[in-house]
Amino acid sequence: MSESNNQLNLLYGPDDKPRSLRDTIVYSIQWVLIMFYPVVWGYAIVGRGLGFSGDVLAGYMARVVLVIGLSTLLQAVMGHGLSMISGPNIIPSLAIVAAFAVGGEEYALQSFNAYIIAGIIVAILGGLGIISIIGRVWTPLVLGSMVMMVGLTTSFTGMELIASYNTSWPYYAGIFLALLCGYLSIKGKGILANIPVLITILLGYTVFMVGGKFDWELVRAMPTFALPKLFPYGLDVPPLDLIITMVIVNIFSAINVYGNVQGYTGILGEKLPTSTEKRYLSVFGLVEGVLASIFGVPSNAPYGENLGLLLLTKVASRTFIIIASLIFIVLSFFGKIGGIMAAMPEPVAGAVLLGVASTLIGIGADSMKQLKKFGTREIFIVGFSVFFAQGTAMLPAGFYDGLPRLVGTLLGNSVILVIILVIIMEQIIFRERIPEKESSITS
Repeated sequence: MSESNNQLNLLYGPDDKPRSLRDTIVYSIQWVLIMFYPVVWGYAIVGRGLGFSGDVLAGYMARVVLVIGLSTLLQAVMGHGLSMISGPNIIPSLAIVAAFAVGGEEYALQSFNAYIIAGIIVAILGGLGIISIIGRVWTPLVLGSMVMMVGLTTSFTGMELIASYNTSWPYYAGIFLALLCGYLSIKGKGILANIPVLITILLGYTVFMVGGKFDWELVRAMPTFALPKLFPYGLDVPPLDLIITMVIVNIFSAINVYGNVQGYTGILGEKLPTSTEKRYLSVFGLVEGVLASIFGVPSNAPYGENLGLLLLTKVASRTFIIIASLIFIVLSFFGKIGGIMAAMPEPVAGAVLLGVASTLIGIGADSMKQLKKFGTREIFIVGFSVFFAQGTAMLPAGFYDGLPRLVGTLLGNSVILVIILVIIMEQIIFRERIPEKESSITS
């Protein structure tokens, strides 16, 4: 384990192998349960947004589980090589729902075929190193602001989920679970300190099942066994405007992925070589974009929440997540399992998110400490960018009605918007001039 990893008090570094059969079982199961979370996103945004039900929903959920497993596995083995979960990306997911609102079901379903083209384009750009060029302006100020924004956004979503039953007992149960998750991470002894998410999810499921707040109907609606379909919505050629929209959306998604991986490696105190950056961006385009769309599910991406999960679990070994991904792929063929994942009680998902968010906000602030100077200029750039991006994303839907779809997609995503704002303000509007060296030649 590297010196940097030791400073983080990691139980397992990225390259560490399991030290016992018990560790292999426990930490692999923990990742399997954590991977329930992106399944919920696949169901909550696109599944519900497009009104899927019955056999259509059952097949869709099975494919969501399969692609999460494949994306996470192939990134860990062939891409970034890190212990990072991949799941349905919020940026293209919202774009698909927006297409449904604008052009109806047929138009929205053509988004998946449009995204196949977009994924190929981004894979080429990533393989050529063009997307990695952003690294030239990826300063600690950009990284810190992005991570902080992910934390703020995650905390807002987490609280919405916790409060989904208003102020009845599930609300208080969700708060308790979030506090328990953080307490175990900080004060837990032995193995308890490294499985807070596992304990939180298992305890949460038990509490809500016993309390009668578990959606068994969703589980019963799923078939016992299901084979995934390819091109489930047909092979129609999407209209040009939809293709352009998805290409732009995918480029923003790739920038988001770059930032998430940079943030994760920043916590580890490591830097990926350029060849690895090209590789994981190509995997993102071809596997998490093209393959996901062929299966008719939203594009996947390594989540920003992985940063918080790293600090909560103290486990960064890719071995465990590879095992968990293989288990997830097998589980995707059993519909009832996918139903149980999708039916995760919202306060339980919110509790995990709130625990993750609490660490992300601190990580963002800590990233900015790498700056040689953090004065009035830097304070204003971060403060303006964070509050403008978060405030704009929280504006009512009517605000976006008069805007072009592309502009609305950009303004409505606080993570992407904060990245752009910080780069523009740091590199253009408030760019600091480097004083020229005085000539040493005297007259």
